[in-house]
Amino acid sequence: MAASWRAGILGVAPAARAPLADFDTGPAVRYPRQAQFHPLRYLTALAVAFERLGGRIFCGSRVKDVKGGAETRIRVQGGHLISAAAAVVATNTPFNDRVVVQTKLASYRTYAIAAPIAADAVTRALYWDLEVPFHYVRLQTTPDGGRVLIAGGEDHKTGQADDSAGRFARLEGWARERFPALGTVSHRWSGQVVNTADGLAFIGRNPGDAGNIFIVAGDCGHGLTHGTIAGMMLPDLIAGRAHPWAGLYAPGRAHARSFKKWAGENLNAAAQYTDLVLPGEVRSLRDIAPGTGAIVRRGLSKFAVYRAPDGTIREFSARCPHLGAVVCWNSGERTWDCPAHGSRFDTRGCVLNGPASSNLHPAKADASTAV
Repeated sequence: MAASWRAGILGVAPAARAPLADFDTGPAVRYPRQAQFHPLRYLTALAVAFERLGGRIFCGSRVKDVKGGAETRIRVQGGHLISAAAAVVATNTPFNDRVVVQTKLASYRTYAIAAPIAADAVTRALYWDLEVPFHYVRLQTTPDGGRVLIAGGEDHKTGQADDSAGRFARLEGWARERFPALGTVSHRWSGQVVNTADGLAFIGRNPGDAGNIFIVAGDCGHGLTHGTIAGMMLPDLIAGRAHPWAGLYAPGRAHARSFKKWAGENLNAAAQYTDLVLPGEVRSLRDIAPGTGAIVRRGLSKFAVYRAPDGTIREFSARCPHLGAVVCWNSGERTWDCPAHGSRFDTRGCVLNGPASSNLHPAKADASTAV
């Protein structure tokens, strides 16, 4: 009875199949009154409105630390300090938390392709399936009036697979089976998705922190939706007012029904630390081809070693500065990825994705650099 009531309120309707002319999806669920909009145009409009109301936006100002108290103290790279009544860390995975929230988040790499398709070849809608790993489709109109189909999915835990070519190939095969009119793939890319066990973001006060530190984390691939919800909720929470959604999105929440998934993700993260005692991936730096990276063991230590196309060697401690797991080479993105909590670093060791807030540590000067 409750399920049918919710379906009636949302307008959700069962269907014999999704509206794909050349592929029978089997039973489906239709969500009416959906909307699609351009994310960059949306964000640009938000930025313009924010500045019009007196807000100021600073790019290239990397925050190193946030502390609460009577007022928040925000330390920016270069030593500058900013004080405010409250601070919101909206970085998808919070760099100001090492344990409480991080144990409830899991980072995944997700893949996407884009290819032209005739306007009459597919009904305009947003599509998702329930496969593992899942897939999704959206349609985008190009400036010249054409139509591009974007298919995504084939997710895996960050740092725990290095087979992007195979993932793109499977994704393309999946898309062509369902949309035979798909043209030649023009773009391929991957991104970072941070999930919670129950699929809802963490929006509110950071557990275990001062009361004036707030986070927006674990967007589960729905950042535009969760970002908008956060913008509606946080002004009330910062001002000390109640909000009807506060409990639903509370970062400190715990749900018995998602415990099994939470436990599985944490066991998976813990298992990544076994790499600390395993051998290196290559015996000599000579085994590392130009434009690639590998893990090298020297005694009790492991090093992340990258050979640039010109032959230059760059060496760093292989231990992620977040909680010490050994990073892995991502040949598709040419990055070092942490398999435990999803931090990512470029070939110069600079942090690209949190929760790490600092770069990979350079190898000691006395470490072997023989080529």
